[in-house]
Amino acid sequence: MRRTLIALGAILAVLPVVAAAHHSFVAEYDGSKPMNLVGAINKVDQQNPHGFFYLNVPSATPGGRVTNWALETPGPNQLVRTGFTKEMYQQMIDTKEKVTVKAYPARDGSKRAFAETITRADGRTVITISTGGVDGAVGRAPRGDAVTVDGVAVPDPTAGARGAPAGRGQPAGAPAQGGARQ
Repeated sequence: MRRTLIALGAILAVLPVVAAAHHSFVAEYDGSKPMNLVGAINKVDQQNPHGFFYLNVPSATPGGRVTNWALETPGPNQLVRTGFTKEMYQQMIDTKEKVTVKAYPARDGSKRAFAETITRADGRTVITISTGGVDGAVGRAPRGDAVTVDGVAVPDPTAGARGAPAGRGQPAGAPAQGGARQ
């Protein structure tokens, strides 16, 4: 009985910390204000449960300052399952590729947003990072057809890997949700 009470006490002591560790996307990001940011990715920090990449966005006025935006993503494992790899990020960083990111801004006015899609410089390659928007199932990584060229899915490098065909919350064989979304 004493061990049970000690175990219960330990669980109750840790529970508030665990509950506070995860945040509400609806409280943090504004789903009614989708925006497009155009710039170059300069840093990637992919950790669980969520990652970030950083985008240098030049000023619209000549001689203006560059603003660095922190763009939140689902965790790295979710992104890899969709075909979006660290090598893709690295290639964009190394070439200082100009990309367009559809994102939802932070409600507090900071230069943070939740990223939904990245359109590469060729204008044809779209990488769907998250589905559902801020007010939906935000943070849910799309299925393996998340990288598209002209609306056609790029083959998933992890196809055939255990658990790869279905994203979180989606049964295997569910219809694809890929392609560019505007």
